[in-house]
Amino acid sequence: MDNQQRVSKPRIIDIAMQAGVSTATVDRVLNRRNGVRKKTIDRVNDAIELLSASASRPRIIPSLTAGLTIDVVISKFAGFANDLLTQGFRDCAEQAGIKLNMIYPSEMTPLGYVNALEACLVRKSSGVILQALDHQSVRDMVGSLGEAGVPVVTILTSLPGSEVLGYVGLDNRAAGRTGGLLMGRLCCRPGEVAVFTGGQLYRSHEEREIGFRTIVRSEFPHLSILDDCVGLDDPRKNYELAMNILRNHPDLVGLINVGGGNRGIEKALIESGRASDLNYVAFNLTPLTREALLKGTLDAVIHQDMAVSAQTALAALTDLATGRTPEFPATKLEIIMRENVG
Repeated sequence: MDNQQRVSKPRIIDIAMQAGVSTATVDRVLNRRNGVRKKTIDRVNDAIELLSASASRPRIIPSLTAGLTIDVVISKFAGFANDLLTQGFRDCAEQAGIKLNMIYPSEMTPLGYVNALEACLVRKSSGVILQALDHQSVRDMVGSLGEAGVPVVTILTSLPGSEVLGYVGLDNRAAGRTGGLLMGRLCCRPGEVAVFTGGQLYRSHEEREIGFRTIVRSEFPHLSILDDCVGLDDPRKNYELAMNILRNHPDLVGLINVGGGNRGIEKALIESGRASDLNYVAFNLTPLTREALLKGTLDAVIHQDMAVSAQTALAALTDLATGRTPEFPATKLEIIMRENVG
């Protein structure tokens, strides 16, 4: 085996750790984008050369980040998508030598989230990553953290009007419009469309729903949208709602779920025998939605890479702690269907 065959391709996270820069900066260098100083480009290229010659991936722990403790406050009820997000946080934190606290509020209520954030304040966290509920009491608590010098990054769902360092996640209005465009193109015959949401838990769900309705109303007049099915991201609740709609709406031509709990909708479609007749669009590729795509129960998934989102959020906080400017690159939206599910 020659030297070229022995060279391994380093991962972006490893290059970033070795060079002491953010993953977004590495991406800019690799893709020859503007805005990176020559000295930084040289550091990145030196890191690539060193890591490429390594027999195995190094476990580099930057001394400046080794003492950081990052708290991640997210829902434990959102299903496989949040499971993938959690794993992404754990992998990145381990590689960076960061102590990570995964915190799941005891209740999916503003009070439950305020109590969880208060614990971060008492513990004097180095930074908080928050999947926020859109409520003033949560904003107030985020403000208290900021006043105490604890930076907060919101992830997956934004919290406008609050003092956060930045937001990592999709443009959810655009994601909802994408869902509306997909649904309109998929549904060739006139009929009704059902929208499943998680209720008022997350601003992201509300923005997706608004975007979806805007496109369908303006561009696809052959479709009429039913009142929301509020399933609270619960598969059992979504199953009951879906079965009720399937029984009572023979003109139904499509369904979209802007939140979680897809298993319940899929089960209802299969049991009703209408899975092949209806168009179904969901969010986030997970093992279950992948299986549903392959079976033909699900037509399209609007996806964001949870591992990349976790990496970006952690990088922003470590950049701030080590004197670099935090970066919040736009989150890539992917449309995944059966033939590109991988």
